[in-house]
Amino acid sequence: MIFVNSPLMQDKIIDLLNNFDEDGINFEFVDKQGMKMRFKTNADDTEAAAKRAKSAIKAQDWGTAIFFQAAAE
Repeated sequence: MIFVNSPLMQDKIIDLLNNFDEDGINFEFVDKQGMKMRFKTNADDTEAAAKRAKSAIKAQDWGTAIFFQAAAE
């Protein structure tokens, strides 16, 4: 399980990670509490999965303009 904290672009982050499939790693949105969004992942290494999610968000044109945090739970 990983989480992403962001007050902005939550719908875009959820959509991006729900459709993410790279090297067999994928994410599934679980729930949202305030600005914290939680995702299940099939990755064994959740720290590495959180880094992948962070990189995917930063790669978007809108991702470089928002403040967010991604980490393993």
